[in-house]
Amino acid sequence: MKVERCLKKLKEILELYRLFRSPGGKIISFPSGKGGVGKTLISLHVGAALALQSFSVAVVDLNLALPNLHSYARELPEMTVTHFLTGVCRVKDVKSVSVKVRDVTMHVYPSRSIVDLAKKPDLSKLPAFLTNVKSLYDYVILDLPPGMTRYSTYPASLSDCIVVVTADERASYLDATKLAKALELSGVKITGFVVNKYEGRRSVNLDKVVGVIPFDERIRKFPEVWSKKYFRPKFLKNISELAYSISRIC
Repeated sequence: MKVERCLKKLKEILELYRLFRSPGGKIISFPSGKGGVGKTLISLHVGAALALQSFSVAVVDLNLALPNLHSYARELPEMTVTHFLTGVCRVKDVKSVSVKVRDVTMHVYPSRSIVDLAKKPDLSKLPAFLTNVKSLYDYVILDLPPGMTRYSTYPASLSDCIVVVTADERASYLDATKLAKALELSGVKITGFVVNKYEGRRSVNLDKVVGVIPFDERIRKFPEVWSKKYFRPKFLKNISELAYSISRIC
């Protein structure tokens, strides 16, 4: 058993080495201290904005318990990220979905809920998946689950840039600060914060704010990505500025 554990650990180390040494795009993750702050919205629309800036982009759903990127991609492939992480399929079997953004395309890698599959994901397989995907794109964006569990902190540790998402509310600011400190105590340095749903009622007392996204009541509907029908020009402008800032940093 000790030999098996050592071999497994060695394999994990080799996969991490391959990921960090492999050529390809940058990996950006969007964790948050609490749910409901708009991580999926930010992930999708930063991806869309980067695609509009002529980058090739993939957005990966790693909220394995409650995935929802497929709702906006409008398609759930037969084999998803979850299938690979639970050992159901090979990495090359995982399929993406094309999402049109004006006259360009970005790709979304949906996940099926681990509740549906009734299997536990093996996160040590994640570096192999990311090594494969980053070779295809300029940017790979990870939409993570909220909180400070291994399911959010481990993918963040594999990223080139970590942008913590918070909403414009006191509890969310506190949770975002705690998450950033927890990551940094574990040796993972964050790139900065993005404040979503900003209404200007309070000052933002956070270091390294890389973007502020205004509150838009129509966001609750958002059935389409980058739709002027559903999003105000200021929202799209601020997302574009956030994407540009991230592209300069990462």
